[in-house]
Amino acid sequence: MSDEKKGMKNFEGRWISYRPEIKLIDCTVRDGGLMNDHHFDDSFVKNVYKTCIASGVDYMEIGYKGSPEILSPEKFGPWKFCTEDDLKKIVDSAENTSGLKLSVMADAERTDYRNDILPCDESPLGMIRVATYIHQIPVALDMVKDAKDKGYEVCLNLMAISIVSERELDEALALIAGSDADVVYVVDSFGALYGEHVQYLIRKYLDATKSAGMQVGMHAHNNQQLGFSNTIDSM
Repeated sequence: MSDEKKGMKNFEGRWISYRPEIKLIDCTVRDGGLMNDHHFDDSFVKNVYKTCIASGVDYMEIGYKGSPEILSPEKFGPWKFCTEDDLKKIVDSAENTSGLKLSVMADAERTDYRNDILPCDESPLGMIRVATYIHQIPVALDMVKDAKDKGYEVCLNLMAISIVSERELDEALALIAGSDADVVYVVDSFGALYGEHVQYLIRKYLDATKSAGMQVGMHAHNNQQLGFSNTIDSM
């Protein structure tokens, strides 16, 4: 095969054709719950679950693992806490023909992770995404280790990256690279990034975590109507 054809084949595999290495997580219930304090009824969450299965989405983030000792159950609906009983109302292994994995987000300093996150083999969940601000990194890394020890796939979402200094980010990535996280996310919490920022940060994260074999994810917000294009830039 000529160099030109080899180059074209590589281009098609990376851009035009299906890329199985790219994984998609649906955050409808988890992120959407910030609009209604997570007061979705079971039928809505069940329909999102069925839709994720039918559409081939890899992960569904069903809510938070918030601590009822910190966050009021009177104010927030069930998907702020994602108890095992509530999860089991939604999840049906017989329906899950696509291999969809269920995820929750665990906020640093808002989750009683040692008690409320059960071992993976006792839960319908398959992934824990630890969300942290830069000053909470020590707690977040302890949460990552706890979830990994319990058998979960673990992500670390470093939030509000647009206001983190370069020096702090370098230090944080060095610590994250030495952790048990499987994935680290670029999180544009304020929707402030442009495409060139996204590409710079993705490369920076990849370089920092390459030796640890971590994957890098993108979580974009749409404040500047760039959420989708920034996600494409990240890929």
